Amino acid sequence: MFKIIKKCPLCGSKKKSKIIKNNRNIYSYFLSKILNLDENFILKNMQNYKCDNCELIYKKKWIFPKNVEKIYRDFQPMHPGGLNTLKKNFGKKKFIELIKKYKYFLNKKNYEFSGRKKREIIKILNSTQNNKINFIKLRKKFVHNLINDQLDFVVRDNLTLSKMIDKPKIYSQFSGFRSDEISNYLNKIINLENISSYAEIGCPLWGNYNHFQKPWIKQYFINIDEKNFWKPKHCLKYLSKRVKIIKKLNRNKIDFVGIYNFLDHPENPLNLFRKELKKVEYLAIICEDINLSKKIDCQHFSSWGYKSLLFLSKKIGYTIIAKPLRLSNSIFKLYALKKIKQKTMKI
Repeated sequence: MFKIIKKCPLCGSKKKSKIIKNNRNIYSYFLSKILNLDENFILKNMQNYKCDNCELIYKKKWIFPKNVEKIYRDFQPMHPGGLNTLKKNFGKKKFIELIKKYKYFLNKKNYEFSGRKKREIIKILNSTQNNKINFIKLRKKFVHNLINDQLDFVVRDNLTLSKMIDKPKIYSQFSGFRSDEISNYLNKIINLENISSYAEIGCPLWGNYNHFQKPWIKQYFINIDEKNFWKPKHCLKYLSKRVKIIKKLNRNKIDFVGIYNFLDHPENPLNLFRKELKKVEYLAIICEDINLSKKIDCQHFSSWGYKSLLFLSKKIGYTIIAKPLRLSNSIFKLYALKKIKQKTMKI
């Protein structure tokens, strides 16, 4: 059912304190189907603990690899957060399309699929940049009726609401992590003239390739085999042809690697840095900050903050080179790390 994580995966300490319950979402639902267990039982058992030494938050009980694989192979093989950055997956047209699918499944009494469409509809409404009072009021009323399957009200109001859908909020899953704010932050701490190679891991559609699009900078996507993450094949076909896909660094040294909203997935984060990324000069890490989000999703093995990332940086031979940047008013923070050069002894 669950395997017990006996010690902190970052520092090895066994001292910990209970911190927070899991957020109910589509993945807790998937796990209830995979394990044939009540969803509330799963959420209660997969609770998160904070290490008393390094302050990494991790799950004391975790799912076995075969069940992790089922999530990303059978239940959710495509990464919604990556594909949602494509323009076709946000806006008036997509919203109306989802309403029609929701209505169809509800009328067929297929509540599993109508429930999925409800979540997608609400996600679009919560991710639009429109802050006008009339939109906020109508959205609140609409979501209430949608959650309660009040189909007449949903059908009546959906066209009016669709016209109010603006462009997606910055740093929502419909935008990814591309912004002038991030570019300005990176420009202050790193001179791109000194960067000859840039790579990303995680989702190929979330990152900052455009900022590093210079004639002298070679670009890569490192397609590592992480069990607790989506296989990137569905997102890779939308990646620019200028980005070369590699499975490992081998002897190649990469100057700069972006790790965006990925670090909370691996069960053994140290392996990532000691094996896959050991020859990297700079790291940019974006994490969801629990002090801002007040939640942890059940599919996330860990949650990182300043103190745990500071501990990580020292352990792998890096230093945090600037004050972490909170990305606008989002729940995310950006950390920049630089490899500490080893001093050579003079003879």
